[in-house]
Amino acid sequence: MNFLKHIIFIFLLGICFSTGCSKEGHPIKLGLSLNLSGYSGASAENIKAGALLAVEAINRRGGINGRPLKLIIRDDKNTKEGILKADKSLIEAGCPVIIGHNNSQNTFIAYPLVTSHKRILFTAYSATTRLSGKDDLFFRTSVDNSLFGKAFGRLFKDEGIGSIVFLLDVSNPTFSEDLREEVSKNFDGRISTVRINSRTGIDWDRTVERLMATRAEAVVMVTEGISTGIAAQKLKLKGYNGRYFATLWAHGPSLIAYGSKAVEGMEIVTFLKPEYDNSMFREFSYEILREFSLRPSPKAARAYEALFILADAMQRCVPSPEDVMCIKRHLVSDSYNFLLGPVRFDKFGDVLRPIYDVQVKNQKFVLKRRLL
Repeated sequence: MNFLKHIIFIFLLGICFSTGCSKEGHPIKLGLSLNLSGYSGASAENIKAGALLAVEAINRRGGINGRPLKLIIRDDKNTKEGILKADKSLIEAGCPVIIGHNNSQNTFIAYPLVTSHKRILFTAYSATTRLSGKDDLFFRTSVDNSLFGKAFGRLFKDEGIGSIVFLLDVSNPTFSEDLREEVSKNFDGRISTVRINSRTGIDWDRTVERLMATRAEAVVMVTEGISTGIAAQKLKLKGYNGRYFATLWAHGPSLIAYGSKAVEGMEIVTFLKPEYDNSMFREFSYEILREFSLRPSPKAARAYEALFILADAMQRCVPSPEDVMCIKRHLVSDSYNFLLGPVRFDKFGDVLRPIYDVQVKNQKFVLKRRLL
């Protein structure tokens, strides 16, 4: 047995020398495609920072079998044309994996182009069920809306809530409309819906008037952080005294920055705890503050985790870490445990993770309880 191990080691060592396993070896390109300049592009800076920090940490540890990672970043401008242009550029640059995009809708637009060119589309920011259950080259570290729907249903039942009104941002319909549908499968109470579009502008006075008119016990805001914070402010000014709920789309610093005291007590259904007690999360928190002057945020942490998962899978692809089918094989067959806890993909590239009820208390996110 020892003889066999030595033979395998010598074989792998030979591969290493033949492929240039040194820090100066040929870089492995990874694409990062996200909205840096369109509406709500500010949140992408956290994603970019988390991804860059991860690449730096991975390269500091020796890269992928001695070869450094090179992150190529493109701005998708939050438009269909921009998304396709950005991803086409990354495909032409030779990236075997494209990490993107900021939300479900943009990822859904990118999906046909990226996967048809035999590239892996890897995201931490898409929950739509429209990409679930497919044996393809799409992977995500976020749970999908079927699980979020069950979590919201349990929460409303436990809290005795009998009527809700959704505030849906239809700029991201593959997430917002999809989530509404999944919640409706798990909630027997009265559901009302008010739709807005952050891309085309929001008449907040009219929107709040329509929300108030439903007389719902709770408002479920399926909107990003800025819009969620503003909605809460406007509702408070109008005297709404019901409860506020939000999604992981709003989970981040912008919610508190724009919502201030109006979001106090708001509950967020998310797969992310406010913080994690492990050395990797502590290292990430320290380094993102030191390198980018940013406090650790959910979006940055998700990007950081995604890069480490990909690097781990690619590390196992000897002699070719850029082999897309090899990366896929290891993603679906191996388990991962980094700063946000254990991750295991099913054969379709979807994940099952715990879902939490996180509350805003004293302008901070605190864990209230686990839902699923």
